[in-house]
Amino acid sequence: MSAPVGGPGPGGKPGGRHTGTGTGTGTQAGTFTLSSGAFTLPGALPGRLREVDAHLSGERARAVDAEELAAFLEADGLGDETLRDRYGVAGLFDAAETLYRQRGTGRDLNKRAALPTPPFPWAMLLRGPLYLLPGVTGLLAARQLGTGASEAFVFAAAFGWGWTMLVAGVRYAEPLAVPGRALRLTLLLSVVLGTLGGALISGLLVGWGAAGTGALLGGAVSLATGAASVLLALNLPGQFAGAFATPLLAAGIVYMLPSLAGARVVLVLLGLVPLLTTLNATRKPGTLAASWRTLRPHVPAAAYGWAMAGAFVALTARLGAWALLPVVLSAGLLEAGVWHAQERLQHAARASLNLGELRRRGLPTVLAVTAGYGLALAAGLLLLRGVLPPAWQPAPNTLLSVPPFGAALLLSAWLHNQRRTPLLTLVWVLCAAALVLPLGLSPPAIAWAALLALLPPTLFALQDPRSYR
Repeated sequence: MSAPVGGPGPGGKPGGRHTGTGTGTGTQAGTFTLSSGAFTLPGALPGRLREVDAHLSGERARAVDAEELAAFLEADGLGDETLRDRYGVAGLFDAAETLYRQRGTGRDLNKRAALPTPPFPWAMLLRGPLYLLPGVTGLLAARQLGTGASEAFVFAAAFGWGWTMLVAGVRYAEPLAVPGRALRLTLLLSVVLGTLGGALISGLLVGWGAAGTGALLGGAVSLATGAASVLLALNLPGQFAGAFATPLLAAGIVYMLPSLAGARVVLVLLGLVPLLTTLNATRKPGTLAASWRTLRPHVPAAAYGWAMAGAFVALTARLGAWALLPVVLSAGLLEAGVWHAQERLQHAARASLNLGELRRRGLPTVLAVTAGYGLALAAGLLLLRGVLPPAWQPAPNTLLSVPPFGAALLLSAWLHNQRRTPLLTLVWVLCAAALVLPLGLSPPAIAWAALLALLPPTLFALQDPRSYR
């Protein structure tokens, strides 16, 4: 099935990279200044008001209160009408109070900023089930295609996990516009690589007579996953659902009335309908070129995604589908958790008086979100155990393995936003190897080892003020 984005937020930012993805949060964070041992945290200002702030920095440092700063503004010819029309504030005293509240200078230095706590982005939870649509459609079709189909499907799903990371990186390389040319290039490469990979995997594992089936399935599922990645990166969930509704309906009909020709029609629809939707969404060419030079910086993110996919494919081989299904269904919760953790860190940066206080706030924030996601997975699995018939019950070690693996996945997504990608790739490669090789290690032991391995880099990242942007 289609795999979740490793990063948070609409389109993976937080669904992607916090560069100040938000990774797409849209919140203007303060700037960290470390000079001569001083640590200042200027607050957020509307963009046009920054030039006024820079011009009046000396007066702001000496101002006793907001009224005195208002007098300085008025003396400079900045009255109510000018401030409203040119700088987008409510008026003279609103601008004066906003400037006076800035952190790091003036008599307001030792006053703690009163800022509202950012709410949890519950709307992002709907993204999780969307990730299932291309995977479920491809899986229902694969059941009718015979030998070689399941191997090609597993390859295409794992390939899509990493490709989603690359697509998110390309999209946020041009955050203020739609990089249509570059995103269309990712679609072309997804179908080419998926077709070749599906044929190769089926041929090597089953026999070269199954290479045609593997090529068809691998190409269709990879193209669908590539299109899904683009639509979610552009934050178009409605168009996403519409693009996969027809292929999913056709797959349901084929499931109830098995037919080889019907399964092939499903795969054509699975590739074609999302492709047309995505081509329509990427009409604007953007400034990024459709070239290898554009994609190359994001290949490490794809490799990181493929390492994660390999680990979860290996875990699924040992524990069954219930090792992966809860993670995919809760992908929206994972993205929301990463997004919310970063927003809380930004909130702490604007409210803290010094670096030590900021660090004391940062660690509990990230760990609480991580623990919350792990507990949510555990609660979901316990609920399933209570309602599913015995034949559908998860394997015994699933409850002990999936929650810590999920918590590690969330920590990994947050660390990816902090540019710790090479280390994360190594951790997930080692997890996949430990699950595949006959080392005598149980899945719960490997899951907890992965989670513990990510704690030191998390602590180290939280010492860096740039992690609070």
